[in-house]
Amino acid sequence: MLWVERIVALLLALLAVCPLFAHAEDAAVSASTFYLAETETQFSVNIANDSSDVFIYFTSPAYSWVGVGFGEGMANSFMLIMYPSKDGNNLTISPRIATDHSEPSVTPDVQLETQPGTGIVDEMFVLKAICRDCRVWPSGFLNVDTTAQPMIYAFGPGNRLQSDALDAPLKRHIRYGKFTMNMKAATGKGGVPAASSAMSGVEMIGGLTRDHDRANLAHAVLGSLALFVLWPLNLVLAGFLRKIGIHVGMSVFILVFLVIAYALGISTSHEYNRSKAFTSPHQIFAFIALLPILLLSILPIKPIASLSPKIPRLHAPLTTLTFVLLVVTGGLGLHLSSSPRPIALAYGAIALLAFAFITLLQMCIRRRGSAYARATTRRRLGEDDEQTLVLANRSTSAASSDPGSVYAEPGHARSASANGGLYGGGTMPGPQYLMNMHPGVPVHRW
Repeated sequence: MLWVERIVALLLALLAVCPLFAHAEDAAVSASTFYLAETETQFSVNIANDSSDVFIYFTSPAYSWVGVGFGEGMANSFMLIMYPSKDGNNLTISPRIATDHSEPSVTPDVQLETQPGTGIVDEMFVLKAICRDCRVWPSGFLNVDTTAQPMIYAFGPGNRLQSDALDAPLKRHIRYGKFTMNMKAATGKGGVPAASSAMSGVEMIGGLTRDHDRANLAHAVLGSLALFVLWPLNLVLAGFLRKIGIHVGMSVFILVFLVIAYALGISTSHEYNRSKAFTSPHQIFAFIALLPILLLSILPIKPIASLSPKIPRLHAPLTTLTFVLLVVTGGLGLHLSSSPRPIALAYGAIALLAFAFITLLQMCIRRRGSAYARATTRRRLGEDDEQTLVLANRSTSAASSDPGSVYAEPGHARSASANGGLYGGGTMPGPQYLMNMHPGVPVHRW
């Protein structure tokens, strides 16, 4: 029985030593390691010296997406983008290549084989993989003989992206940075590097830089101001001010806002795969809205407006149509940019309130006519302005109440005979005014 106990003890000793051998084997894997303490992000690379494979260990907090790339910048770089799967329980790894400073596109030429342990662990992305045929790509290559291979990394925004698709649309990164990696130090026996929080074979280039999508934000803000602030204000000015020039000036101001918003939208469209072709519903509606905007701009021109009496009547329906098209365009833009639901709901509520206010205001103006139209009609019919009549009545009353005004000079006494024998020679309105107020009333002379 003594020999049995010795065999058991030997087996136990071997079992205790095996993890040490395994750890020694892991430690023997050559690797260069990038570690960012701010986010606990690790990216380690091993270059196999007996094949063209590249072994990768990558871990980072579960943002909407996280990416690392081989290259000096986004243009012509090979990247690995990670984001949660559709059910949120697994990890989607998307190999992509960027052709410009824009969203990278999926490349089918790279084969990525994930290893056990890949997934989302304790809200951390963990990638253990073998990258085959990824040392050379159409627009660049991985220089395994350099001690300073340019590298980039980036983090997506806080809102969650969940998709099983390799070409899932990405929002612009909020933070990014650069570093160099020693490929010679990473070359050795092929194997997935171990987890580590120690920087090795890496030099940082600057720090973690915060990014701002100012053009896209300005595009949304200018469009919203034009629709929900300047547009209703312009309608108020058109309905209640007698000077048409103010309405025209405000219309030009709104047009400038819209032109800038369009220009910014076209500029930012080139940054994303989903909008590069200009075939999204947001862009289609934006192009359709250009037609009524153009008509609103040229129809009021006098030579065109005088061609037919029906042309000025098109202004109101064209205004409503343009407003509706632009509001729908803005809502589709929020969907295209994957905006959070609260922002979309707020936009919808503001749009409904603005539409209700504009509709009521247009009904009021249509019923009573605009101040400019009423003033123009009075001048065409030879009638006095209401304000002018009030001032005239006040001045007449003041003159009649002054005793010296009637007999100030000989020959200038104000009487019925001095007015040609017409009623109304004193403070009462003359018969011509009465005729204007009540057409058909006869006028009698002395």
